[in-house]
Amino acid sequence: MSALVIYHSESGNTRKLAQAVATGLGVAAVSLESVDMTRVPDCDLICVGTPVQYGGPSRAVRKFIARMPAMPGKRAAAFCTMHASGDAKTIHQLQLLFEAKGMVFLGGISARGWSRLIGRIGPRIFNRGRPNQEELAGAEAWGRSLLSQSQPLRPADVPVPEVATTP
Repeated sequence: MSALVIYHSESGNTRKLAQAVATGLGVAAVSLESVDMTRVPDCDLICVGTPVQYGGPSRAVRKFIARMPAMPGKRAAAFCTMHASGDAKTIHQLQLLFEAKGMVFLGGISARGWSRLIGRIGPRIFNRGRPNQEELAGAEAWGRSLLSQSQPLRPADVPVPEVATTP
């Protein structure tokens, strides 16, 4: 089973979570900017991390997933960091993007990150020390749990899209 942990991080919070997930999977985390796109289709599991921005995944992550080829039957998972909320909506949006590529979505996790109140304005005074060691340990354990869910599917397990037939 080959896995790829990809992340977009502006403040370092999502990078920390990505490194913990990658440790659990036994791989290295790769920043979105340095991903080799030719490697993506060969992976059995793609795990993508994003900060919550404007209540959803970052634009960079959405563009990255849009550039991915269709990957029917491959596995996907997601994680995010946030100021205070938006994680459930972000994970759900990523699920829909992955499923549109034919991927099987395994779930997601989130953690609070050290942040400012509004974007890049003001000092980073909220959620100091986050993600914390407990959250990072949980992310590593989640990475390990993805291994058991990420074994390649047998052909009978691969979802087949319905095709309309004419009588």
